[in-house]
Amino acid sequence: MKWENKFVTFNLANGPKVIMETLDTYGKDGWELATIVTVGDTEQMVAFLRRRYDLVADDPEEGKKNKISKLWGNSDE
Repeated sequence: MKWENKFVTFNLANGPKVIMETLDTYGKDGWELATIVTVGDTEQMVAFLRRRYDLVADDPEEGKKNKISKLWGNSDE
């Protein structure tokens, strides 16, 4: 597995809503929260995110061709 990593910092004075919305936005792009830690006097948090980049996406056109081939192809295959 190959991972891409990044971090995001949060000021706790902004409240949990900002943290949740930010994490949800990154989640839509495939990022997942690996860990979150407090920094210094606990007014700051750092979220470490990761995303896999070695996954191969299926080709939808190839899937359609295979489906048609199975429907109309030789039944001995």
